[in-house]
Amino acid sequence: MSSFRASGYWYDEDSSVPQAVDLLNLMRRYREADRSMRAQTRGSMGMNETDMSALRFLLAAHRKGKILRQRDFAEELCISNASVSALIDRLCRDGYADRVVHPADRRSVGIVPTEYSDTEVRGTLHKMHERMIEAAGTLSESERLATAKFLNAMIRSVQITDEPGHSALRDSTMPQSTASSRQGHGT
Repeated sequence: MSSFRASGYWYDEDSSVPQAVDLLNLMRRYREADRSMRAQTRGSMGMNETDMSALRFLLAAHRKGKILRQRDFAEELCISNASVSALIDRLCRDGYADRVVHPADRRSVGIVPTEYSDTEVRGTLHKMHERMIEAAGTLSESERLATAKFLNAMIRSVQITDEPGHSALRDSTMPQSTASSRQGHGT
């Protein structure tokens, strides 16, 4: 791990147990690497971030056997109907999606991925996904449990809630059973 704490003091480099700040720095490095990879992927596919999110949403729905409508994209991506229309036009123009008659409502238009989109995404991301699965596969059961506990706590720590007086950070630092029982008692 690094030999320099956030506080600015040097500490024993022989320590094999990462400090809390080391974990946060590793998460930051992972986010930066992930962001860079996604930018490269979007660039190689000629897409912007919204287009890529839409394509992932479309492919995930297709794997579940669901045919999406334009309004599904608007809700998922939190964009206007006009923006969705332009987005779907781009996906269709670039060969990633097709408009079809929706099987549940023949008056409605469904959006389906093309074979090209699935092949393109798999070809672009397949090796990276394999490396990620391989990395996770090197962890023991107890390491996976600890990692899942840590990542879930980190997710809760950054989630924004609309509940007055609720502190996501405070609740994420206490055991789940304590946080749940405290919220249930209205304190």
